[in-house]
Amino acid sequence: MKQKNPANKNQKYLAIFLALTMLLSAGAIFFSGDSKNKNSESNSSSVNVKQNNTIFFSQIPGKQIHHEFNSIADGLNMTPKGVISARYINLQRTTGTPFEQVFGNITTMNSFYGADVTKSYDASYANVNGSNGFELHEIPEQKIFMPWGLVSYDNYSVLARTNNTYDIWNVVGSPVLLGSRQSVKDVIDVLEGNASASTEYNNLLSQTNPEGSFYQQVVTKTNNSTVPADQAYIEFRKMDDGSYTETSLYLNPEPEFTKKIQTLEANSTERGVTYNVTTSGNITKLMINSDFRNLLNETQLFSQ
Repeated sequence: MKQKNPANKNQKYLAIFLALTMLLSAGAIFFSGDSKNKNSESNSSSVNVKQNNTIFFSQIPGKQIHHEFNSIADGLNMTPKGVISARYINLQRTTGTPFEQVFGNITTMNSFYGADVTKSYDASYANVNGSNGFELHEIPEQKIFMPWGLVSYDNYSVLARTNNTYDIWNVVGSPVLLGSRQSVKDVIDVLEGNASASTEYNNLLSQTNPEGSFYQQVVTKTNNSTVPADQAYIEFRKMDDGSYTETSLYLNPEPEFTKKIQTLEANSTERGVTYNVTTSGNITKLMINSDFRNLLNETQLFSQ
């Protein structure tokens, strides 16, 4: 009898887990949702990888980004209004955990930048002005592969990542900005105080304590998503005893979803899972703690 490969089985579970915990949010991530962009990432970097043509940030003229980048709130403070989904990942903390297979690790984008990325953030929009969003990356080595060229915008050097083939641009600093030319300009406008930053999720974030978590996401319910509330926040963290805690906040959760929480909480200990449910005004907060497999199983129950 042929045995199943445990690694493949685990990857299948992780894929399901990611789909569920992402709350089926609408909007494509800048790279992960666009195959053309994926191809351009590979093509634009292949020559630089072979020749190791990297350039230090200090060699790039103009202003650079200098902004706090330790949580999703920091990312949203650099994000133009209208965002329907955003997530923040501390890739240093995913290393050595099952989540590494889903979110990657600090070397995942090395072939694109020629350097490690320790933290990442991406924001998605409802395809406003043809742009799906942008990304932010923390690069401690302060270097990237040589760009194809640059243009100046508000004294920032906007670096071309392809040879005019695709609309992919960088602005260096801490963090590094990546996106279409228009989305990069929009973020610079926020950084320079010429446009307002996103405040859509302030109510939810005021009730979170993301310190120590490795994954944070916010999402707004749209016609293209199945979020069981007007807005949702989710985070994951690894505890000192090796278990994992998932914390979710729901703004105006749907009645059926509230009932499901109550039903699953009632016999959660039989499944080896600990629940902590609280309500403050129109926000319901759900904390679930267990080992990875049980946490995965519990997340699947919520999708049924």
